[in-house]
Amino acid sequence: MGGMRHDCATHPEELGPYLLGHLGAEESLLVAGAVETCPVCSAEVDRLRPVVQALSRGLARLDQPSVAPSPALDRVLASVHGELARKRRTRRQAALVAAALVLVLLTVAGSIVLTGHSAGPRDRRVTLTGRSGVAGSVAVSQQHWGTALVLDLRGLTPGRPYGAWLADRSGKRTPAGTFRATADGSARLDLGAALPLREAGGVGVTELGGGVDVLQAALTG
Repeated sequence: MGGMRHDCATHPEELGPYLLGHLGAEESLLVAGAVETCPVCSAEVDRLRPVVQALSRGLARLDQPSVAPSPALDRVLASVHGELARKRRTRRQAALVAAALVLVLLTVAGSIVLTGHSAGPRDRRVTLTGRSGVAGSVAVSQQHWGTALVLDLRGLTPGRPYGAWLADRSGKRTPAGTFRATADGSARLDLGAALPLREAGGVGVTELGGGVDVLQAALTG
């Protein structure tokens, strides 16, 4: 494509199939935009257009039974179709690789979640008690950064903000996160506190704004 610098994302091998109308709708739009804005692509299209027009005229003549096909034209067409097939295979392979990578990442992420929430010697599930009509439970597990909490609550006031906490044995509380109850007054969420589980003495949920503890449980013993 000459000595000019080519900075756009369009590849030179896409210009011939673009002029022949062999690209998909999305690819054609992208290449058309490049031809309008990129001087290198525009110059290459101008250079290729007469060749493509001659090729098109040759194809039209081949449709007439009285005209024998040209071996040279056959070779050109085979080359174009071969290039298109190669590009399609490359794109399919790239898509398959990307899909496989996403699947691997999802599998790894799922494994991490399951590992973090699975029952283990350092995991505990306790029942939370508190105000009438409010109930729930929490699963706590030791992590390298602190303690993970999996809360399952019901009977809360819909839309009202709440805060979960973990307290040490002296009663000092470490925030574990805030949330709002859903329309049915429930909440199912994963939170975390920086306090190590081995140092925790209690866990609870407080209604924000009023500072009223609605649920709590001891973690000692």
